[in-house]
Amino acid sequence: MMLSELSEHKTDAQIQEAVRSELQWTPDLDHSAIGVSVRDGVVELSGSVATMSERYIAVKVTQRVTGVTTVVDEITVQGEPDAADTDEKIGQQVSTMLKWYETLPGVAIRAEVHDAVVTLTGTAEWAYQRKAAQRSMQMLPKVRGVVNQIVLTPRQFPADTADRILDALHRQASLAGTAITVHAESGKVILRGTVSTLVQKHDAEQTAWKHPGVMELHNDIHVED
Repeated sequence: MMLSELSEHKTDAQIQEAVRSELQWTPDLDHSAIGVSVRDGVVELSGSVATMSERYIAVKVTQRVTGVTTVVDEITVQGEPDAADTDEKIGQQVSTMLKWYETLPGVAIRAEVHDAVVTLTGTAEWAYQRKAAQRSMQMLPKVRGVVNQIVLTPRQFPADTADRILDALHRQASLAGTAITVHAESGKVILRGTVSTLVQKHDAEQTAWKHPGVMELHNDIHVED
């Protein structure tokens, strides 16, 4: 069960210009101190931004640009010029944010803050819960980094897991015409194949994570340059 798709080749200079334009076009992002370099479709983002959320946005925006095969994130978070928040104050924000997760069955998340870096530990039933917890921390304005050490609670791994994931991939409109294969064994899933954009690679990974038996996922999908 495989499909194929080709994309128009772009030079590194064209990709660089496209990334710069997309960063400039994006609201809620100060692109003025972000550097962009490209080699063989691999984009390196450098420079600095004021918040972790801006860093996250810059990477996601770059991944959407046609021709980008990989994004190397070297952006640093400087913090807002007038920021005076201590770890204690950030900890209070984090604690408030995590209260919502306490209401979810099977979720037990703890957090520590040091030098404005939040470390998350504990357990979650679903991958989306683990990712959502990280994203919520990244959106806090004074946080400089997030270390996600949340582990997934073991679940039953059905024999037809690979077939069910492949069926789900074929239902995604964004993945129409792509060439993806799935190998699954004992909670570990490996995605292989070829797609045209990083967004498609990301969509395939997010789709596979939705299967409740997946404990570990390796995304070896190749993005055409």
